[in-house]
Amino acid sequence: MSTPSNNFTSAMTFVYNDGIAIPYIVRFWLFLISNILSLICCIFVLLNFLLDSTLRRGLHNHVMIVVIFMCVIFELTDVPWTIHLYLSDVVLIQTQTFCMIWKFIDSTIYTSIPKLVAWASVERHILIFHSQWVATKKRRYLIHYTPLVLIVIYGIMVYGITTPMQSCGREFYYFVNYCGYYSCIYDSAAFSLYEFITGGLLCSTLIGFGSVFLVLRIVFQKHRLQQQMQWRKHRKMTIQLLSITSIFFIFYLPLVILSIAYKLGLPSYIGVEFELYANFFCSYTEFLLPFACINTLPKLRTRIKNTCRWFWRRRTNVVAPQQLPIRSAVDSRTLRRKTTAV
Repeated sequence: MSTPSNNFTSAMTFVYNDGIAIPYIVRFWLFLISNILSLICCIFVLLNFLLDSTLRRGLHNHVMIVVIFMCVIFELTDVPWTIHLYLSDVVLIQTQTFCMIWKFIDSTIYTSIPKLVAWASVERHILIFHSQWVATKKRRYLIHYTPLVLIVIYGIMVYGITTPMQSCGREFYYFVNYCGYYSCIYDSAAFSLYEFITGGLLCSTLIGFGSVFLVLRIVFQKHRLQQQMQWRKHRKMTIQLLSITSIFFIFYLPLVILSIAYKLGLPSYIGVEFELYANFFCSYTEFLLPFACINTLPKLRTRIKNTCRWFWRRRTNVVAPQQLPIRSAVDSRTLRRKTTAV
């Protein structure tokens, strides 16, 4: 005979289906392995960028340092919380505050990184073809450092203000990512359109056209000036940008194109399954960005070998207790006798 408590438990037991055919346990291992490998790569790239004075002074590396630092934050917060959900079928901390913090971190990083890469696509043109614009300290602060700071501050301020907006009584579901929460400000069509234009459309346009035109300008200048362009000097800078933008072409651009199609009248039922999987795999943008950066480090093999040797020395360089020579009792008595005789 069933008790009321058993009936209540069975009534509350269900399996949430988000439309993605990948089981939670597979997602857990997929994200766990990807996150560990990406985090190791992030730390390696950051150490090389920050400790190597030549790389640290390179203006084109500053955007990448900020991007990789954001990837580290993402991989230490957002991903572990998602992995916990995949493993236990419930969010780590079942409170509204935690869900808002989770959503704030995800929204800030997800929108700030494309803006930074979009700025990098524009700044590469300045650094290669108009280097005199950043020739002085004042110009560097105005043209180079100010946009970086403003992009980061903009993301923190916008989502720090809009995420807690809960006037419409949005519900929280503790068995889905971010507790299924999004700010009530998205009920406003004006704000949704503004965010789409500034975050999706503008960034995609700058990333796409900026990187393509950069290659075309370099090829044209190299041909017109008969090898007078310092291609070796700018090759790493260009390859770094193309490696990063290719990741956005795969994981970011399709979602933007689909959103544009919806706004132009495409029926909402078309592409629903693609959108589900695209949103699931969009985290691989952050997972793969450090690998795109590591490929452009000079003397990469030497750096990896030196890093491995350093860790190996740290591991094997254990201070062993020193064995001090202990005099025997006979030697001690002999020594005392000689001292007394003297």
